Amino acid sequence: MDRFALQEHRWYAAEIIGEEFGAEIRSYSPIRVEGITLKGGRKFELQFYHANYPEGVRDKVYELQTLERSKNFILARSSSHHPVRWFLIYPITLEWLSAHFGVAAGEGLEVETWLERNA
Repeated sequence: MDRFALQEHRWYAAEIIGEEFGAEIRSYSPIRVEGITLKGGRKFELQFYHANYPEGVRDKVYELQTLERSKNFILARSSSHHPVRWFLIYPITLEWLSAHFGVAAGEGLEVETWLERNA
């Protein structure tokens, strides 16, 4: 079975799950992977652009440990956040952008084009 793999300079849908998000428990963000450094033992460092963060603090570097990896997603745990944060990363779609950010799926734009214009 082929497993989902992150690629540099590509956009993905991310759900960040943690206690600090209050009753909502999760935060949604388009992310653009800028770099990946394998650390061994299912650990990796992820350098990424976090589009749903305030301007000026969108470039992030997190050390993550893969908990589950299928053909459609990666679920990872951050080893640098307390309380714990989990990251669910999967392919981004206009439907996902519409559901979480009000992007009209009928705009006729490619996901990458919309993100580059609006991130």
